[in-house]
Formats: sequence, structure tokens, C-alpha cells
Amino acid sequence: MLVCLSKTYNTQSIIGLCIVLWLVCITGLFLKTKTIQQLRPFMLFASLVWFGFLAGGCNCILFYFQGFILFLAGKTAFWLSFTVIIIILILSVIFGPLWCGWLCWLGALQEFIYKQNRWKLLKSAKAQKWLLYIQTGACVALVIWVLITQRPVLCAYDPFISIFKLKIFNWVGYITVPLLLVSSLFIYRPFCRILCPIGLLLYVVKYLPFASQLKLKECTHCRKCHAYCKLDAIHHNHIEKTCNMCGECKQADCKSLQIKFVSVNLNISVHRKKRNNYRKQHREDKDGGKEQRYLRNILKTNKIRNHNIAFQ
Repeated sequence: MLVCLSKTYNTQSIIGLCIVLWLVCITGLFLKTKTIQQLRPFMLFASLVWFGFLAGGCNCILFYFQGFILFLAGKTAFWLSFTVIIIILILSVIFGPLWCGWLCWLGALQEFIYKQNRWKLLKSAKAQKWLLYIQTGACVALVIWVLITQRPVLCAYDPFISIFKLKIFNWVGYITVPLLLVSSLFIYRPFCRILCPIGLLLYVVKYLPFASQLKLKECTHCRKCHAYCKLDAIHHNHIEKTCNMCGECKQADCKSLQIKFVSVNLNISVHRKKRNNYRKQHREDKDGGKEQRYLRNILKTNKIRNHNIAFQ
């Protein structure tokens, strides 16, 4: 059985992880440029080679997630896992889920295997909701499993480690490894969309009102971006929160697609504009009421009964 680093972290993986987090910041700063979009395949390939096949998949992001849960449960030896997950969440709030779409070596493996999705079953909005329900249930089950065993138990059954080490460690691997490889041929990032707990965390982060994400503004319903979205996150004139900010839809050259990084300032300006409009309308209504009372007083004092004055 595979024994993973449960309470220790090797220096090579820590240095490499720091480089990856630094690349997330650089990518976020230049994400609106066309040059950085052309570098995405190379960044995914470099991440796959370095952290996947050279490092043997350890320590992977699934290990850090399990360490994050154990740290919250009182296992202080997993402080680095907690720190890594918190940093990824903060960067996702600032720049969007760039970790998933640009640098995760688990997602890179599935993306390079993928050919073409001809299954219309997983393209509808209803299918995306069911995938989210399955992902949520799997994440809850993993958290309960880790809390019961008090160790990163998933490392012994992780199909990615078996693939990166080119070795199957137990009978579960003979099922999960072929299943992952075959499903990745026909479904774009199946593990990311169905089982990945980090993807679910970043999905929840997008519900924050100040989180950065890709949005459609004044959509013309040209549907050009639909053909480029492999995650099927675009439906009609709305982008689902399952979007991983890969930027492939930007190839459609649609002006409606906008990446909002400074959503805090945008939200403040919108609320301020609504507040000013409300105050202006309230002031007009108040002034109109004063005018009506003034006209009523004139009619009452002068006893003009049949004067035709229209009151609004």
C-alpha cells in the first residue's frame, strides 16, 4: 500500500508550490492580455511534468485538502496544508479560480487526454446541477472519512498518484485508474467536475459578492462563446459558477465577455448610484407633495370650487 507524506513536507514540493502560487498572481495580473492566454498550455504542461511525473504526484492538492480538514480538527502538524488552502482561496477571491484552469496538474492530465465531448447528456444546465450534487456528496463523504480515520486516507487510493508513479498499489487502482483515463477521453475534466473537493471550495467562494469571476455583460445572444467552453459553463446569457477561468471562451472575440477583478469597487459604485437615484426620486416625490398641499391651501382659502387644476 502507498504510504504518502502525512505529517512531513519535502522541500522540493514546498518550493515548487510557492512558484505555482506566484504564477497564479502573475497570471491574474495579466489575464486580460492575449499573450498570457497563449502560455496556458505550456503552464499546464510544465505543472504536469514537474508536480506530476517528476514529483510522483506528492504532495498533491487532494493531500493538502485532507490536511486542511485535519488542521481544523486539531492536528496542528498539518499547518502547511491549512496555509496552502487559505492562500488558494484568497487568490481565487482576488483573481478567480485560476488554480483549477491554469496550474493544477491533476486537471492538466485530464485536459491533455481529452479529445472531444460528444455526449450531449452532460451539456445541459440540469446535468451540471446533478454533477454539482454528486460533487457535494463526495466532498462531504471525504470529510467524514478523514475525520474518522484522522489521517489523509485518500492518498492510498488516489488514481493520480498511481498514474504519475506508473504503478498501481492496490486493487482499487485497477478500477479507478482505467475509469479516470477512459472517462477523460470523452468528458472534459471528469474528476474536476464530479469529485474534486478543491473545485467545490472555489465554487462556493464565487458566491462572495466581491469575488472575481467571468461574466457576460449586455449579451447579444450570438452564442459564439458556447462553442469554446469545454466545461459547458455557459448557458444562454449566463455563465455558471463552475467556470474555472480558463479563458478559452475569449477566443470567440465577444465584447460581452468581461473579467471583473475589482468587483468590490464596482459593487460600491452600483450601490452608490442606486442610493443617489433613490434619494433623487424621494426628493421629487417630497417636493411634489409640498406643491399639492400648497395648491389645496390656495383653493381652500379663496373658496374656488370649480377651478380646473390637475393634481398629479
